Amino acid sequence: MRIEKKAFAKINLTLDITSVLPDRYHGIFTAMQTVDLCDGVTVETTQAPGISLTCDNGTIPCDERNTAYKAAAFFTEAAGITEGVRIRIEKRIPSQAGLAGGSADAAAVLRGLQEIYPGKLSEQALFDIAFRIGADVPFCLAGGTRLCLNKGEVMAALPCLEAWVVIVKPEENVSTKEAYARFDSAAELFHPNNNEFLFYAAAGEYRKALAYACNTFEALCEVPSGEVIKSALYAGGAYYAAMSGSGSAFFGLFEDEAHAQVAAEALRASFPQVFVCRTTG
Repeated sequence: MRIEKKAFAKINLTLDITSVLPDRYHGIFTAMQTVDLCDGVTVETTQAPGISLTCDNGTIPCDERNTAYKAAAFFTEAAGITEGVRIRIEKRIPSQAGLAGGSADAAAVLRGLQEIYPGKLSEQALFDIAFRIGADVPFCLAGGTRLCLNKGEVMAALPCLEAWVVIVKPEENVSTKEAYARFDSAAELFHPNNNEFLFYAAAGEYRKALAYACNTFEALCEVPSGEVIKSALYAGGAYYAAMSGSGSAFFGLFEDEAHAQVAAEALRASFPQVFVCRTTG
């Protein structure tokens, strides 16, 4: 059986590092939003046992280091599946960008296998596997607009945000591990007003909510072109712009497609990876 899935990217409308947890992981407060920039993921069962993975991007590992590979391995083990699984990924989401491309691919594999083997695993079991793979995978499995807390596994649905989005991936790449290490050594950081953000976001008043939003990682990550990108997004009509995740991609939110397209076209003169997309549920 063969299933084709779309693996949707995410952006962080706000992102705060709130604490260091007892297990030494970092606690976060973030609102994540699915956008329709996506990878294509094909999941297929085979008679030959084992997992095989191919990708049209030669820089992506295709072994057990890949999150989509891990998703298939964990699912088949938990469900007692003896058939083999073949995965094909067509990449469009930039890597090392804070857009959860790898997590989205893993979530797509889990959903694909759930469709191939209905009833083998409960929804809770699927989310347990997702969290084993990575902090963003549970959100990618759920999608939409969600408040995510703790290590990302505690989620609550928020009213849907409807907006056009311009995403810009500069040449710089950012290591999430190194970004968190900088947080641990930082003397002082600016934090968003999480209470005010949540008050307005819970009512769907995102223009008000975003006045209290920011991404704490922007002060921790060395992305020299970030301010240039944000300035260009605002100049092009964005009503909010920020870095996504631990970077290095930046995004701007727009009221309409026309302004988004004009802003994107201006940015393409300096940055080859510019995407125009929409938020999605």
